[in-house]
Amino acid sequence: MSNRSTKSTMLIPGALGEILVSARTTGKLTLLDRHGLKAAILDESLSEEEQRSIDRLLRAVVKGRIAVDPLTQSSPAAQDSVHTLESGSAWMA
Repeated sequence: MSNRSTKSTMLIPGALGEILVSARTTGKLTLLDRHGLKAAILDESLSEEEQRSIDRLLRAVVKGRIAVDPLTQSSPAAQDSVHTLESGSAWMA
């Protein structure tokens, strides 16, 4: 029996590069960027270079050089997610 979810998240080719460039240019990670990073992290075929790029991006978020855009929803769950993101204990909702 597999532990994997039946729902799969797929990374669009070239999306990781776009996310990295956008984050460095704007200094922000959007909700869509975070979903793309989630897909990238779950992709088992990432090269070592791509994995290191994601690690650098995450370090930049932790150090405050790249901001995480708050969620635009006003639900209590969204508010909790924003607090978690700001505390640095988790970076993706």
